Amino acid sequence: MSPRANFHFLADALDAKTTVVRVLTIQLEGEDIVFQFPREQQLKEHHPALFGTTIVKNVIKGLKIRGKFRNIRITLADELQQEYLDKEGNVCFHDQYLDEVQGYVNPNPTAPQISRTNLDTNKPIHPVVKNLILEKFNGKNQNAKTFLSILVKECERLNIESSRYSEVLRLFVEGPALDWYLTFLKINSLSYEWEFWQNSFLDTFSEVGWTEINYAYTFRYLNGSLLDYALKKLNLLIDADPELTANSQMNFFVLGLPTDVRLRINKCDLLSRDALMSRIRQLEPLVVNNDKKINSRRNDRFNVVGNSERVENTSGGELKYTKLNRQVLKPCSHCAVKGFPNRFHPENTCRNFINNTKRNYKNDMIKSVNNTELEDSISSSDEAKNE
Repeated sequence: MSPRANFHFLADALDAKTTVVRVLTIQLEGEDIVFQFPREQQLKEHHPALFGTTIVKNVIKGLKIRGKFRNIRITLADELQQEYLDKEGNVCFHDQYLDEVQGYVNPNPTAPQISRTNLDTNKPIHPVVKNLILEKFNGKNQNAKTFLSILVKECERLNIESSRYSEVLRLFVEGPALDWYLTFLKINSLSYEWEFWQNSFLDTFSEVGWTEINYAYTFRYLNGSLLDYALKKLNLLIDADPELTANSQMNFFVLGLPTDVRLRINKCDLLSRDALMSRIRQLEPLVVNNDKKINSRRNDRFNVVGNSERVENTSGGELKYTKLNRQVLKPCSHCAVKGFPNRFHPENTCRNFINNTKRNYKNDMIKSVNNTELEDSISSSDEAKNE
């Protein structure tokens, strides 16, 4: 009677995009000793006879998710006996005796042990995901790499298995990102490893130009709250380069501040981002006072005339019109008379006003000419009478 042996198969990652099935151990039936194959001799090409059996082919069909494993009992036919046993029935492989491993062998020693509280793959994921803190991604509002990093961390915090990350992703995409998800799902399936989803997501939505990076590094403070500037600047830097060190982030942040504010920040005191934020809060009144002074100077330079125009006082005492107060603008009266109401433009440049002026000027000229001719005719008639 041919001996039988238990083989342990595992779906493992060959690289980021390739999943392979490995045979990890062999254990003869009725014995307690487990023999482990060397890692460099666990693939299909190293065990052609074993992987060519019908049982193993069926096992491979079911091992599509990384980390999934099967323990299969196989009868060792003549070809398999020559492969895995010596003449005395001792376990070996290619005339090489394998290392003994007492008891149970972790099928994937490189993977972290999963807690028993992990989410069951058959249970609905929505009740757990509602506790996940993450803003929805639409392809424009966040950095793709940062978004996926936060999603994975939140899934790990809630003990969600990596095989269900793609399901979680569906609940946190919208707009173009949701269209991408549905397209990828039609072409592939949820059984694909997370690496496939992750790589496709990054290839589609990662920033390929310099616009985002240029905006993040050149973003500067203009006015308003220093704290608002600080939070936006740091957020832009993290999105542009998640691996940027905290020290570099603070350097870029400080360089975007006004000179008078930057000179009040001692670089030696900036030991962390929290220390920088604290210092920024202390300098907030300085910026508020500067804004008040600027507004005061602006109000001194500009006076309201008739609630319709703003004029600048120049050194020569001459009034120079510079800006209109749009809140008190009135529609052009010349256009309103002509039947065109609600036209807003300076009345002295209105073409209806100009045309009327020209027309009135012509009429005055005609009247003047007519009066002159009349006077000449009267004068000539008076002279004739006198004669």
